[in-house]
Amino acid sequence: MIKKLLLCISISFCFWTVSAQSPKRGIAYGNHSKNDILALQPGISWWYNWSPEPETAINPDYQSLSVEFVPMAWGKISDADLQAFIDKIKPGAKYLLAFNEPNFNDGARLTPQEAVNAWGNIEKIAAAKNLEIVSASPAYNGPANYGGISDPVVWHNQFFQLCPNCKVDYIAFHTYDDTAGSVIGVTGLLKKFNRPIWVTEFANRVIQSAADKTAFMKQILTSFENDPDIYRYSWFTGRVPSNWTDMQEGQLLGADGVLRPIGTEYINVPYNSKKMTVPGRITANKHYRRKGTGLQATTDSGTGQNVCFSNAGDWNEFMLNVAQAGTYNMTFRMAAFADGKFDISVNGIKVKTDETFTATGDYQTWGNKTVNGIALTQGEVYLRIHFKTNDLNFNFIDVAAANLGGEDHSLDQDSFTIYPNPVKNQSTLHIKSKVIEPLTLKVIDMKGDICFSSSDYFTNEDIKIGEKLAPGVYIVNASYGNIKKSVKIIKN
Repeated sequence: MIKKLLLCISISFCFWTVSAQSPKRGIAYGNHSKNDILALQPGISWWYNWSPEPETAINPDYQSLSVEFVPMAWGKISDADLQAFIDKIKPGAKYLLAFNEPNFNDGARLTPQEAVNAWGNIEKIAAAKNLEIVSASPAYNGPANYGGISDPVVWHNQFFQLCPNCKVDYIAFHTYDDTAGSVIGVTGLLKKFNRPIWVTEFANRVIQSAADKTAFMKQILTSFENDPDIYRYSWFTGRVPSNWTDMQEGQLLGADGVLRPIGTEYINVPYNSKKMTVPGRITANKHYRRKGTGLQATTDSGTGQNVCFSNAGDWNEFMLNVAQAGTYNMTFRMAAFADGKFDISVNGIKVKTDETFTATGDYQTWGNKTVNGIALTQGEVYLRIHFKTNDLNFNFIDVAAANLGGEDHSLDQDSFTIYPNPVKNQSTLHIKSKVIEPLTLKVIDMKGDICFSSSDYFTNEDIKIGEKLAPGVYIVNASYGNIKKSVKIIKN
């Protein structure tokens, strides 16, 4: 799709929005107003505009809107333009979208080899801003393609054959197939790459009634919301030119800040069918999002299926409805031939690390591992289990209250965490505070020399540190507002 619909919207520094917004649902959209995004905001959590930054008209206000802006490197970035591109990315960004429709003549125009040649600068941008990388987004097309590839799966196949070690955290593509069933089917083909999927543009190019276009869209949304391999998706688009007759009924917006009926449907399609209430049981096969892992039949405890085929680096994420804020104890039902380890995060903040499960000797011989003292806020909460070893089967979590009450605000308190520590290669620093504010960071060695200093970060942001440090002992000093914190780290 030609992207001449310029840009504009906003971002929130709240990295894990806890509201009525689907964490998956977004919009690919430009040339809009602040009123437009406020109209869409109740049902979307992210947005991009094929650019590294919001448009000038809304750039000053992007912090005030609860919609995350995701920057994109539309085409290859030259060495000469690299620093300027990095400087445009706003503090608080978490992801970088790479090359737009590289196999289209009106897209980024990059063969897999040309994309690999340009990938070094994508990784440099991501490293400079601590971003996860979303792949290039090829799409199906006809003979008028760029580079002789009309199939996005083939494009990705060749890219990874040429560069198996390129850093790619998520797989993206676009689809404009005519029917909902076809969109869902071709999206499933991307699962072979064993990474969460971003469908960064989807719609169809069919002249239809408003009712038919809306039914097409709603069927896809229901599927994507219930598919744990879909990390995020975005409809194309808010408005289109009047001569795009096959997409007129797909425009989400009419007048400035006014949703058309299909727009109202888009923000209101339910996303919470997998939400589980705690205290209670979290069933592993009901994960909302995941990286890797699979499912297999089990006779244990009547769940029907357990999570299996986990590898180090995989994760499962669960959408919870927490009845009352407080501290909870969680009992994990697991099975493994060898001892296993996992971490736990709540709303993007790692709260437990290196929890060890003792081997049961078989993948269907089950045992329990209880983890105490996990603080949860009331309402919608996202719990993620990070697997740190291979082949740890997982069936459910029983969650019981340890300390309930409205006075438990442990998740609202400031916290300063670095994980892992000692540092093997790279660690993540996260300073949680009630408000997001600028952060000054310094890393000092035992001689008192400043090894690193920056004022480009914010609280509530994941900050990667340690990769360029020599082995030794360091003090990390952080200051924000009237608060100063220090912690010792060891680089092995």
